[in-house]
Amino acid sequence: MDLKDYLEEQMDLKRPVTIRFRDVEGAVSEIRAHVVKMMETAGRYMFETDAGLLIGVDQVIEVNGRKAENYC
Repeated sequence: MDLKDYLEEQMDLKRPVTIRFRDVEGAVSEIRAHVVKMMETAGRYMFETDAGLLIGVDQVIEVNGRKAENYC
């Protein structure tokens, strides 16, 4: 299961996730939120949280303590 699939699964199950990610300025941020929408824009997978943030899957460092690079 890749990271995109894991996020979609958490969205479908309506489970909150803790996401560490790099923002557009390169700073590391962490939020706890529900994923409410997944989309692909210009070949890039993105997701939206119930907090209104739009995050690229490629920006994710960790989801629920699981490192993004461990997903294939």
